[in-house]
Amino acid sequence: MRIKSVRAIPLYVSFARIWGGADKVPASVLRPAAHFRRIPRSGQFSTIIVAEEEGGVTGTGEAFGLPYSPVTTALINNLIAPILKGRELDHPAECLADLYNYFMSMGHTRGFAMEALGGIDIALWDLKARAAGEPLAVHLGGKIEPVPLYVSPIPFLEREEESAQRARDFVTDGYRALKLKIGRTVAQDIAHTAAVRAAVGPDIQVMLDVNCSYELGEAIELARGLEGLGVAWLEEPIKPERPHDLARIREVATMPIATGENDYVLASFEELVRCDAVDILQPNITRVGVSGMMAIGEFCAKHGLALAPHGVGSGIGVAASVHACCAAKGFQIYEANRLPNPLRDDIPVHPIDIRDGFAFLSDRPGHGCEIDWERAATYEISDGDISDGAIAGGQESMNAAVAG
Repeated sequence: MRIKSVRAIPLYVSFARIWGGADKVPASVLRPAAHFRRIPRSGQFSTIIVAEEEGGVTGTGEAFGLPYSPVTTALINNLIAPILKGRELDHPAECLADLYNYFMSMGHTRGFAMEALGGIDIALWDLKARAAGEPLAVHLGGKIEPVPLYVSPIPFLEREEESAQRARDFVTDGYRALKLKIGRTVAQDIAHTAAVRAAVGPDIQVMLDVNCSYELGEAIELARGLEGLGVAWLEEPIKPERPHDLARIREVATMPIATGENDYVLASFEELVRCDAVDILQPNITRVGVSGMMAIGEFCAKHGLALAPHGVGSGIGVAASVHACCAAKGFQIYEANRLPNPLRDDIPVHPIDIRDGFAFLSDRPGHGCEIDWERAATYEISDGDISDGAIAGGQESMNAAVAG
């Protein structure tokens, strides 16, 4: 099987478009987490990838979209795709190995280059599974079964009671595990966590995500202050490139430490374990690809860690993730992000069925996310412009991409 073509398509939908005007978008959507406090989000991005083999079978993938998907798109279409044309496709990781080595040797161990390769890896695995007529989970050696979920986020809400009510709403929707975004101040974080715990009772898992907001001293103070609140894990209390400091936090924390959504290569995850810094690894499949997710799962099983993948993106990224979860070793739970996202919920012909805190997969070939290309075209970015007026009329280029 040889690769005929690879093409990337940048998608974007503004929150103003979703809410019917910029003045109608809630502050908690623009600034849902600590790392968006100074630079707010404007909407949802995604880089969709279509890969075709010479026999005509196609697969779709997704590269992480934030903060600006046209960068990844340009990298794929102008540099990576010509290199891949005509390459033999046996195992996606082997097919992409030269490109991984090339980018890593140039210092691109994080960011757009790794995201581009991760998204292409997803597309190639989808292509292979479709060619075999198998669901991706089965093609990877797993089986189709319900995937346990935790729901996120309870975003940055003004009052503790607002956080508590959002938690109650999630429990009413059938979730038995939920995640609260923190990182305001230590005192406020403890207060919001206590309010959520009181609202949902002792039997619901409460995860906390700091989104790298604190320095070491504050993070240690936070970990100590949360004792007794039954926190399921403390996620990314500090920036990802400081595993030795994270290990110091883990020494004093009474809850597990989770991290990994901002790591891209297996070596970074291995360093976290060498430093005794982590209990739960959280790779994002639109950064590490299916191959990376499976390798990290093997690593978790070897070292007694839990795999709890990060769960944001379009319908393609989510579908690929839950299929990989059904096959990866060490898997514990997957994140069901519920921020409004038409790229996740509207462009798939068959959105993933989420009920009672589980994701239920279909047995369609590949990752099973069939795209409504006409609908997707309405979100395509024209000439890199993310103003609402530029997001329209993308059907011609969509057709070209799908046709190869």
